Amino acid sequence: MSNNLKDHSYYIAMISDMEACANKEFFENAILLSVNIDLEISKEKVEKKLSEVRTVVEKKSKDTLFLKTVLLEDKKIIARASALWSKESSI
Repeated sequence: MSNNLKDHSYYIAMISDMEACANKEFFENAILLSVNIDLEISKEKVEKKLSEVRTVVEKKSKDTLFLKTVLLEDKKIIARASALWSKESSI
């Protein structure tokens, strides 16, 4: 198994959903500043069980956004992520 997160489908699914949410909130390109992902089950099982991703805005300022995302399988959380996003122009 690769150590590069971009090689894992759970990472791609969660970050893609967060990016779509961040871009919608800021009406422009947002950039990821930091992310924390907690897997509820092993990486191998998460890779095989991708089904539903949900992202919510926890906090928002004029140039910063804090998002929380869950990855669900049969209504059970199999991974959680929190991330800090910023407007591209604010850095």
